[in-house]
Amino acid sequence: MKYGQGMTRVPPPPHLSEQAQQHLRTPPHPIPNLNFVDSAVATGFRSETHAVWEAEPKGRPGSWVQRDETIGGVSCVRFATAGADLDSDRLLVHLHGGAYVVGSPKTNAALPIAITLRTAIPVVSIDYRLAPEHPCPAAVEDAVAVLTALGESHELAGIFGESAGGGLAVSTLVELTARNLPTPATCALLSPWVDLTLSGDSHATMIGTDPEFVNVEVPPTLARAYAGDNTSDPVASPLFADLTGLPPTLIQVGGREILLSDSIRLAAAMRVADAAGPVVLDVWDGLWHVWQLDQDLPETTVALDEVARFLTLDSKAART
Repeated sequence: MKYGQGMTRVPPPPHLSEQAQQHLRTPPHPIPNLNFVDSAVATGFRSETHAVWEAEPKGRPGSWVQRDETIGGVSCVRFATAGADLDSDRLLVHLHGGAYVVGSPKTNAALPIAITLRTAIPVVSIDYRLAPEHPCPAAVEDAVAVLTALGESHELAGIFGESAGGGLAVSTLVELTARNLPTPATCALLSPWVDLTLSGDSHATMIGTDPEFVNVEVPPTLARAYAGDNTSDPVASPLFADLTGLPPTLIQVGGREILLSDSIRLAAAMRVADAAGPVVLDVWDGLWHVWQLDQDLPETTVALDEVARFLTLDSKAART
């Protein structure tokens, strides 16, 4: 029997909010077992899901504006609390999740909206090219182009990303550092995917316990869609990159998700590499992959408050 087959979900721990416990009792549909290496399949899945996901932030509490634009030749969406703030000199940068195959700034808008509402700093979310049509390193190239263009004229207070977007944030910072280009002052990673070889222990132990991932065949397919046979390439799997000099970083991860090992190993690797600032690993017991997208959870409110505080730390204070 392959690992994950026949595994039953662990009952929700009582210390979680009732909303979080209910999610674990009756989880939404997990990521389907599709051949995402096939561009037609990936395109079809996007056409079925993106419009639904884009509608989710509408009607949420708070007031914000957004603007489509092109930066460094790459499509982006800029979010702010008011139109007058869109052109602020100080910015945050967001990289959305979706396993490099699905998602966009608008499907995952809940996170940049939540952060701009908490910080009053505009957030530029990058609409990087997706796989399998545009495999690695296309996403990194796009993110580097945007960060390079913004760094020439703006103060980059911080960068954040969830899941694949978290891994992409690390790869982007590594590339910027290697080129001696300006990097954001701080970094926040939400359940980052940094090891596409899937070698961490939690990839085996949490399949079926993480409500987002119940089929053992899904993660390897998504990894191949982005990285092909080169999943150990440090550009695709920045856990294996030179992490020297990266900015102060906050890592949030759920205690029952398949990417738990990615976060634990990344934090350790950054500390060994002597990152330029502290590395804070924050494991949320009982929670699942990128729970922060669910704005109705009390746990999300607390987690994103912490992300907002970390991203807006004074750069000198963050490095001590």
